[in-house]
Amino acid sequence: MKKIIAILTVSAIMLSCGNTDKKEQNSMSASETKTTTTVKNKIESTSNISLLCKINGEEWGYTKADGLVSRNSSTNVRTATITFTKKLDKGSEAVQLEYDVDKNTLTRVLAELKRPDKEGNLFTNFYNQSANQLDRNPEASMAGTVSLNEDARVAAGTAVFTVQNDYEKDKLGNTSDLLITISDLKFSGVPYSDTEDLKKLMKK
Repeated sequence: MKKIIAILTVSAIMLSCGNTDKKEQNSMSASETKTTTTVKNKIESTSNISLLCKINGEEWGYTKADGLVSRNSSTNVRTATITFTKKLDKGSEAVQLEYDVDKNTLTRVLAELKRPDKEGNLFTNFYNQSANQLDRNPEASMAGTVSLNEDARVAAGTAVFTVQNDYEKDKLGNTSDLLITISDLKFSGVPYSDTEDLKKLMKK
């Protein structure tokens, strides 16, 4: 009888250990699956990225930068639009800055960034803000300066701004992506075209 009890006890222990091992394996498998999913949703970018700024504390860089300077025929305001594009393995992201050249102020910002939706799939989000509409969003702010080297046709400048997503906010998977703050943004040597050059050519 004692032998039977001993055998049953040993068998119970072995079964218990087996179940524990299975639970650990299932847990590891689930963890690995979760990790794989996370990796799949990461944004893969190309090389040769130039660091531009931080977005919500994370470094962001670009693969291409260019600018356009133009003068509004009605208001006579001279505007410099600087665009930074980050080419990704799938799609791209961009940060665009618009300055009033004469007043040397940042007047509009636009950011197109890939962010996860509620299912974890990345999609493009638009963050757009004009300086003359800051009163509509108490959390929004912007400041920046620009300088143009007219001879070399290159621009330099700075910017810092906080912008809210008003377009895809219901689709966002992370509430932290609703508001973005771009800081430490400083650039120089960005080539630009001037529409005045084209007008001069057309007059010839």
